[in-house]
Amino acid sequence: MVKLTMKKSRIFLLLTIFSTLSLLSYVGPGAGFAFVGSFFFVFAAFFLAVFNFLTFPIRALLRLARRARIMKKAKFKRVVIVGFDGMDFHLMKRFQREGKTFPAFAKLAAQGTFSPLWSSEPPVSPVAWSTFSTGVNPGKHNIFDFLTTDRRTYMPKLSGSDILPPKRTLKIGQWIIPLSSPKIELKRKSQSFWKIVSAKGIYAAVLRVPFTFPPEKFYGTMLSGLGTPDLRGTQGTFTFFTDGGSQDFDLSEGVFESLTPLGDGRYKGTIKGPGHPFKQGHPPLEIPFTLKVKRGDASGEVSVGREKIALAPHRLSAWQTIEFKAGWAKVSGIAQWVLEGIDPIRLYLSPIHLNPEKPAMPISHPKIYSVYLAKLHGAYATLGMAEDTWSVNEGILSERAFIDQVYGTQDEREKVFFDVLGKIKSGLIVQVFEATDRVQHMCWRYLPGSQSPAPKPSSDPEVVEGIARCYGRMDAFLEKLLAKLQPKDLLLVVSDHGFNAFDREFHLNSWLNREGYLVLKEGKTRSDKWYADVDWSRSRAYGQGLNGIFLNLKGREGQGIVNPGEEAQRLKTEIKERLLKARDEERGQAPVKAAFIREEIYRGPYVENAPDIVVGYRAGYRVSWESAVNYVGDRVFSDNTRPWSGDHCFTRDQVPGIFYSNRKIGEKDPGLVDIAPTVFAAFGIPKPAFVDGRDLKIQD
Repeated sequence: MVKLTMKKSRIFLLLTIFSTLSLLSYVGPGAGFAFVGSFFFVFAAFFLAVFNFLTFPIRALLRLARRARIMKKAKFKRVVIVGFDGMDFHLMKRFQREGKTFPAFAKLAAQGTFSPLWSSEPPVSPVAWSTFSTGVNPGKHNIFDFLTTDRRTYMPKLSGSDILPPKRTLKIGQWIIPLSSPKIELKRKSQSFWKIVSAKGIYAAVLRVPFTFPPEKFYGTMLSGLGTPDLRGTQGTFTFFTDGGSQDFDLSEGVFESLTPLGDGRYKGTIKGPGHPFKQGHPPLEIPFTLKVKRGDASGEVSVGREKIALAPHRLSAWQTIEFKAGWAKVSGIAQWVLEGIDPIRLYLSPIHLNPEKPAMPISHPKIYSVYLAKLHGAYATLGMAEDTWSVNEGILSERAFIDQVYGTQDEREKVFFDVLGKIKSGLIVQVFEATDRVQHMCWRYLPGSQSPAPKPSSDPEVVEGIARCYGRMDAFLEKLLAKLQPKDLLLVVSDHGFNAFDREFHLNSWLNREGYLVLKEGKTRSDKWYADVDWSRSRAYGQGLNGIFLNLKGREGQGIVNPGEEAQRLKTEIKERLLKARDEERGQAPVKAAFIREEIYRGPYVENAPDIVVGYRAGYRVSWESAVNYVGDRVFSDNTRPWSGDHCFTRDQVPGIFYSNRKIGEKDPGLVDIAPTVFAAFGIPKPAFVDGRDLKIQD
């Protein structure tokens, strides 16, 4: 054991030294992959590493002194926060009434506290987890949805981060030489509670909290969560290979690729990766592979370079390294395969994750941390949304393979969590697990009593009973955690929101068109994706993201026509009132429970970046898949027939999250906004003036 520990220590030391010499890299959505490096960078990085090494003893002593002063006032030696994304209070109570036993959750409730937890408005993950991370309302942390809008072009863009290419380049024929570094920017504002805590000398480990890409610098370690892109720079693009025709499959979110037969059960194909960094137009880098199929047992083997991966039918493979080359530069990713059929060939390749052992972008803090974990535990998922719901939605990945993917990711994350828990005996540990969210999105239609119009083809108990079994898996994890807690530990278990049915689609942009707010070009009765046929010179409002409506404001939008001030205010009020009167005549229901003018629910310096109107859907309804990609059609309501049958884009009172603690609390109605100030109080740190939440008064 001593030799093994020494070996791990040597590996970590070597990695720490040599990681500072790696080249900078960049992934840009739509622009391809750019590699940026220079002798100056390597030279400067080496001397920075030497400086940090020489000054470490002084910095460590100062940090210890700060920590000693703070810990004298602390009520707890260690604070552990576990997030179960999407775990629902009402569903937990329902399972308990039905006799499903979750002993660890029950023990925690009896020992301390079990309560519903207020989410954000709207209760969607980026907004909710950012509120959790900062203890402030969205008007102060600047995250209002998964997507925001480009005011000039009306196109959607990610709300959590910007990945910007080098500003200066040199073009020589078909080649592009970068002359400056790319930039990756976290768009969430305010300060995370772990950064404030660590500034007091208290070590913090933050694992997989959504919207922490790119990772922050603080005294501690971090693995980025939801929002971390794949190697192509997207939020997760799978590839589907077949020897059949593309017309047999309808792919809107994945990449279709043909396989070429070689005879004797062998096929060849091409994996497309990130854009070429040095060529005009950034054509995708490519790497060949071969597939050998054994028709007797419907198994196969994939060969990429020198690496071979065995494929069992309908089962997720091990991770395979996929390395692309662009001249002297290389970029490494990892991916998993599933052989879903052989007549015709149906071969699934997961989104290509950034290789944690050779990350092309910073996915951890310090940068070496992801490498260290890969050396210790092996390859692991790095994509923010590692569980590929889109491929299930489009009928490519089977439901059982998806469940295996969910729990494979869960197992990887539990390994890291318990490794951290065993090493950090004093300080702050925060971990978010997302299995509950992913399983509920895809398996809600299988819940007894569901009225979902989506098909329910599976008879596999892991799918049909998927949600209850997932809650049971989280209970088993919690049982292991409770056994490892120390007497002076504070444990908080939270979720960012709850869940409910998504049975009907509300085509928001089609409704805006019908009501005269979003106008199409002359002669057009519908618009293709991305507002292709919208006449902005006559349009006053448009939908963007999952819950937002923006005015076409003069001086703000590229072709704005609505005057700021009184006219804009009247228009917002009018749209809000009409939304509340909208009615699904087929079902006899109102699709919108509440609509908020942004100033009614947000306050702070970033309110101007919020949608002008936030739509709170009634449970059962959600913005349509078509509206989410800025399509305008002739129908306002339709059935949601996709496997994605559960959601939470409603109002927060309809989908409360869960709050558990191993201690009693002195306040009622806890909310996500209260977690940060409660952590400050647990460590004896005064609450910063900008924080909106309150201390829940944990009893020690």
